[in-house]
Order: sequence, then C-alpha cells, then structure tokens
Amino acid sequence: MNNFPFIYHRPELVVKKLRYYARFIVVCLLLNKMDVVKDLVKELSDEIEDYTHRFNTEDQVEWNLVLQEVAAFIEADPVMVLNDDNTIVITSNRLAETGAPLLEQGMIVGQLSLADALIIGNCNNQVKFSELTVDMFRMLQALEREPMNLASQMNKPGMQESADKPTRRENPHKYLLYKPTFSQLYTFLAASFKELPANSVLLIYLSATGVFPTGRSDSEGPYDFGGVLTNSNRDIINGDAIHKRNQSHKEMHCLHPGDLYPFTRKPLFIIVDSSNSVAYKVSSMSAIAR
Repeated sequence: MNNFPFIYHRPELVVKKLRYYARFIVVCLLLNKMDVVKDLVKELSDEIEDYTHRFNTEDQVEWNLVLQEVAAFIEADPVMVLNDDNTIVITSNRLAETGAPLLEQGMIVGQLSLADALIIGNCNNQVKFSELTVDMFRMLQALEREPMNLASQMNKPGMQESADKPTRRENPHKYLLYKPTFSQLYTFLAASFKELPANSVLLIYLSATGVFPTGRSDSEGPYDFGGVLTNSNRDIINGDAIHKRNQSHKEMHCLHPGDLYPFTRKPLFIIVDSSNSVAYKVSSMSAIAR
C-alpha cells in the first residue's frame, strides 16, 4: 500500500481491492483454509474501516453486511480445541484415507465411482457468504478427499519408486448452484448427465424450501406430492407459508420427483434436505430423505 499510495485516492479502486479480499476469502473457504480466512477477515475489516473513514460513500452498510455474513459463516462452522495442550485443531469433514468406510460383502472396488455432483442451496434465511451457504459448504467438503502426502506414502515399506508410486485420486467434479431457477437447474442436470462417464454416478444434493401438494388426487403420481422450490423473481412471504396455500395449479417453480426421472437412465444418487423431502421417498426415488 505504501508503494502505490496514488491508486487509493479514488474510491472505485479501493472497492476493487475490497472485492478482491471477498473473492479470496471464498477461495480459502472452498480450500478449507479457515486459519487463512480469519486473517483475511481481519485485514478486510481494517480495509473497510479505512475506506469508510476516507470516503463518504453510500455502500458502507453493504460492506459492513459482508463482514457480518462472513463472521456468521465462520461461527456456524466452528473450530474445536481437541488437544490437551489447548492447541487449536481445525476439524474437517473431508474424507481421509484412514476414515473410509469398509465395503459391504459382495461389493466390488471400482464398480461405480462418483464423477459429478450438483450441490444446490435454495433455503430462506440461511447462513451464507457470497453464494455459498453453510450446508453447501459442508457437502462440498464431504465430497473432497484430504490431500495425500506423497512423501510419506513413498517411505512406506515395500513402496517402489517407479512401479508402485501411488496414483493421484481425482475428486468428483462439482457444480455449486445457489438459488437456481428451474431452467438453470435443468440445464446443469442435462449437461452433467450428458458428460457422465461410464460406470460413474451423478450425485444431486437438494437443500431447498419444501413445496407441498394442494390436495389429494385420484391418481397420486410423481407430480402430486409436491417437491422442493427453485428460485423465482417473486417475493417470498413468511418463508414456507406462501407454498402451503391452496392453488388451482401446481407450483411451476417446483422441482417434482418426476422431473428427475429422465436422469435415472444413468446411476443417480439423490440427497434431499427439505421440509418436504418425504415427497421423493413416497415417489419411490432412491434418495436419502431427512
């Protein structure tokens, strides 16, 4: 900052710096670098304080809201003190090599592998930072493997330098969709379905407000139990209340279980985290509903 004092006399250039900090914080969150995130938040707070004192701008409240969001995000995913000497250990939801569950009897290694994952967050009043909610973040981390220390692997007895060198394991490709519209969600679904390799699985994680059926019909099919809400431009009143009222037509912004049927032509695993997750269970979808 001292080397280039002239570029900070214009507020729009300072805003670019603040946005850089915000983007950098998101990257460090995705990489699970919580210690770096806390340092960046402190620096961002100092930069915002300096910015608000030097310039009388209209976006002071917005930047203070950014600080509140990231502080709430860090608090919602806390760091735990586990060691006896009170050293801080950052707990991780990532899959470690020693923590992988054992295969059930009859299962074959490599028969199916997780290739793509759609992580969708569309709940109201949820802790988030930028376009990353806490539940999306935790699911994202659960689909990441802890980085392997190749040096320690090479020092294991019987490990050859050339032939037995461990191969790099790939994490699944992930799409993070924050409050997507129905058309956006379906576009990403179709793209993932098209590019899904052979012997691979597509995972869909749905965290969204529930849409409930308006009444019982004579023939209860995959479009008669409701589903979960996708994003629309209209206002939401009192959370779920607007979706429980009687309507003459089905909710056009609802993702029904039947909407996912075309994608079951390939291996599909669905996790529904919603107040109406039972709709996917009733419709005989292979899902984990809670």
